[in-house]
Amino acid sequence: MRVLFITQRLPARSARGDQCRAFAHIRALSQRHRITSLSFSSAGAAERAALQPYCEDVIVLPRSRLRAAVRVLAALRGIQPLQVALHADAGRELDLAALRGRGFELVHVQLARLAPVLDEFAPLPRVLDFVDALSLNMARRARYDRGPAGWLAALEAPRLRAVELAVSERYVTTVCAAADRAAIRSDARAPRLVRNGVDLDEFPFHRGQARAEEIVFVGNLGYFPNVDAACWFAAEVLPRLRRERPQLRLRLVGARPAQALRRLAAAQPNIELVGPVDKVQPYLARAAAAIAPLRAGSGQQFKLLEAMALGTPVVSSAQSAEAMGAVDGEHLLVADDAAAMSAALLRLLAQPELGQALALRARALVQAEYSWARSAQELEAVWQEAAAV
Repeated sequence: MRVLFITQRLPARSARGDQCRAFAHIRALSQRHRITSLSFSSAGAAERAALQPYCEDVIVLPRSRLRAAVRVLAALRGIQPLQVALHADAGRELDLAALRGRGFELVHVQLARLAPVLDEFAPLPRVLDFVDALSLNMARRARYDRGPAGWLAALEAPRLRAVELAVSERYVTTVCAAADRAAIRSDARAPRLVRNGVDLDEFPFHRGQARAEEIVFVGNLGYFPNVDAACWFAAEVLPRLRRERPQLRLRLVGARPAQALRRLAAAQPNIELVGPVDKVQPYLARAAAAIAPLRAGSGQQFKLLEAMALGTPVVSSAQSAEAMGAVDGEHLLVADDAAAMSAALLRLLAQPELGQALALRARALVQAEYSWARSAQELEAVWQEAAAV
């Protein structure tokens, strides 16, 4: 098929989760389909060049931030989600006649915030990839974020829920995890599952000589669920661990570190803020354990997939483990409160053979269920379903 693949941000190999997912799907499916990428954010020449080999064309249409801010302010008193209002007029910026002249057979749109674009391409088959249930994400954030953003999240959650329901009623939609599908709807119009993946060649199984006194947290360090998780862990879990293991260090690895994490690392010498790195593999490989103590957020976490693929033992909150289909005591250790998480990590530190056994089974799970090739096959089946309607 000839596919128009529309995203907010340019698909990119090492960036935010939605960009990684889009890049991996385009790369895999370009072997059997002719794909044009269209995104609405600015992008450099290097980013375009990395995507170009997999596309017939790469179209980038940067949008006015001032106009977007005006639309968001106007939407505060209405019922439209602010994130949808941000892109409500994106379709009017497209040269629809030129795009229709390219002979596209299917339009794929990523994220609920771009849902208004779908209407511009009738009667073509259309698929919307929610990635995850943003309404669930916002509801969880509202529970833990005490700042103005928490108030906005509480405002957004029911509005996004209404949009997700309406879009899934009209179009074929996808999400990455069963919990997100259930959060949107559970009937015949429920989103199809297209799971996240990991590049198994880039994350080969490696259990060398790990540092017994080091644990690592990897992720976008400017994303609220990650900031919340790291701060909670530092305040509630790390002091318990250090009573038993005084030399233990926590390393925070990832892009866009929030000021809260900068302050945390500056105040506590046993916390190292590594920040953005070209490759996370060395930091995962040398750690005794990787943690994913998320309380907010939604979807499937790349931090879990990458650690499990590489062979680093994982201690995770229940919601993150369940999204992966990972079983406590088989693929990782699950803990939700400070005492349980501290106990789980101390077990791994004291019993390296336990960590090795978990790591082997976790790698097997990722190989069987979470390659990007398998994820692309799941999306391709959805495209075929939409095209057949």
